[in-house]
Amino acid sequence: MAIEAGTSKQFRVGIYLAHHFPLAPLSLVLDALRISNLVEGKETFSHVLVSADGRSVVSSSELSAAAQQAAGDAMVLDVALVCAGDHSARSSDESPHVLAWLRDLYRRGVQVGGISSGAFILARAGLLDGRSCAVHWASVDALAETFDRVTVVPNIFCIDGGVVTCSGGMSTLDLMLHLLAGFKGERFARTVGDLMIYPDLRKSGVPARADLRQRLGVKSAAALGAVRIMEANIETPVPIGDIATRLRMPIRRLERAFLRAFNTTPTAYYLNLRLSEARALVTQTDRPILHVALRCGFSDASHFSRSYRRAFGCSPSEDRIQSRRAPGSTMANERRPENVQSTQQQAGM
Repeated sequence: MAIEAGTSKQFRVGIYLAHHFPLAPLSLVLDALRISNLVEGKETFSHVLVSADGRSVVSSSELSAAAQQAAGDAMVLDVALVCAGDHSARSSDESPHVLAWLRDLYRRGVQVGGISSGAFILARAGLLDGRSCAVHWASVDALAETFDRVTVVPNIFCIDGGVVTCSGGMSTLDLMLHLLAGFKGERFARTVGDLMIYPDLRKSGVPARADLRQRLGVKSAAALGAVRIMEANIETPVPIGDIATRLRMPIRRLERAFLRAFNTTPTAYYLNLRLSEARALVTQTDRPILHVALRCGFSDASHFSRSYRRAFGCSPSEDRIQSRRAPGSTMANERRPENVQSTQQQAGM
């Protein structure tokens, strides 16, 4: 059925809810629209919740949202946002008619966007070919590995032509305020943000991930310097002795810094960091296990499999199979490397 772009007098947002979508971004979109109407003093801003078949959709928090329309139904929209979590990064289970609906929206002039892992669905629809996009930081490598015609940026949101994407979580509000500023002006957007206790209008170029010092809560310059080198050299690990040399310190001093900061050794920390990256690629992509092993600095597949099992309690292949199931059912959720955050259960995913 025909879908028309909206007019400048109304701001109509369609929100497509993917299976196991994250609740927090949806709430931020709905509240931004609700408060916009309070500021405007009339019902200028509206939304419609959309699912593949018009039925309720279960979120990643296991709460259901009642859809009002099905993808493909006739509706007048100005913006269509795909709200998806890490399940959509792991599983390409969107019906072909959903992808066709998104392409039709774009052709008809509706601004199409993705929230958190919504970029995966837009990429499967071909709407990100030759474009830049944002996605949750835990899925940056997975998206880049899966779609080689897409440029993934590590920012809170990205505008590329008629397609907008954000990294999820609080960046959803950044994207909404940007869209509101484009519709009603920056002062209006700032008023909405102020009422939501969000005083800043952050620009699209702001990094989605916090500074390393903030992320780790560590003050040690030695430990932070070493972790920066480790994070930048996942595929070709740098020997710990060479890291110490780069930082101009004895290796024993570096080991003491890691013991104080992380209660582990630099070698163990580096291994856990690489395994955490490997798990993201195992569970979010279909790349061969050997490719993942090499991508994360393991030249021997057997060594990779043994290390993976020790860290997560299952083999990479078993973890991939389990990850295609409902959130919370993966074997790897039961165990993860110490001192390295799991990339599967971040806020906004």
